[in-house]
Amino acid sequence: MAITARKITPTTLDANELADFLAEQAIALRPLFKSGNPDTLTGSIVVHDAVFELVKALRAGDIAPVVAQIRLIPINQRAARYHVRTITAHRAA
Repeated sequence: MAITARKITPTTLDANELADFLAEQAIALRPLFKSGNPDTLTGSIVVHDAVFELVKALRAGDIAPVVAQIRLIPINQRAARYHVRTITAHRAA
């Protein structure tokens, strides 16, 4: 299986703005923690926890916003697998 490189458009948000934006999106997953569907329940917890690890790292200055964007790729792959919303690094225009 060939791996294709993805082109990433760097976010215009700084680290703190991106951390806030990611947190806003992840908090929306909390009501799904009580879902009767085991996939939705598991997926929402997995994605929520992974995003908040990025938020902590961004706020601490441990990673740059573009690194957070790259780390969102596998998080969003897991979100798709569990049919949970994907998390973006760009605000809607």
